[in-house]
Amino acid sequence: MNENGNTWDVTRHIPLSKALQNGEAVVLIQALQALRGVSSVTVGKGNRQIRVVYDASKVDYRTLSLALEESGFTQAQGWWNRLKVKLYAYSDANARDNAEAPPPACCNKPPK
Repeated sequence: MNENGNTWDVTRHIPLSKALQNGEAVVLIQALQALRGVSSVTVGKGNRQIRVVYDASKVDYRTLSLALEESGFTQAQGWWNRLKVKLYAYSDANARDNAEAPPPACCNKPPK
């Protein structure tokens, strides 16, 4: 469980391909906060990176990426960032699957 008390909250630092100009940060923040499950969005590192906290059981990284693109913003495209995108997508898919899984049997005993 994280500091907010939600087991499925994750924090992602997303580097952007270019620095945000005046007013663009507000547009980007509003676009991402409109998604169900997004808790907070902040801009950092010289307006070239955003920090997004969201509930991985309700929204996933691919949805965030799509919302970024639809708003006219692109992520940095280096090999390291492409690897992180795949890792985040995989991690979020696992979190969503685990959140939707039925509870385990009591005391790890199979049901009779």
